[in-house]
Amino acid sequence: MEEAIVHRKRSSRIASKESVREEARLAAKRRAEEAEKMSRAKRLETRLLKEEEERFRRETARELRRKEREGVKHTELSKLVFLPS
Repeated sequence: MEEAIVHRKRSSRIASKESVREEARLAAKRRAEEAEKMSRAKRLETRLLKEEEERFRRETARELRRKEREGVKHTELSKLVFLPS
């Protein structure tokens, strides 16, 4: 009888230690998943910012080329208007 009680206490201690280890493992897994989630969010934010900067650079270059073309047209028109006939 006493041996059964000792065995039950031992089993309870072992189960308790296993439970603590399992909780620690699950907590570590949750931290790793959260870190991965934050990493993905940061990469997404960085990518979106980079895309926005690239879009701004393209639009600025396009606008500059348009103004240069219009400037050439205006210069050509002004030459035509001010030429003596």
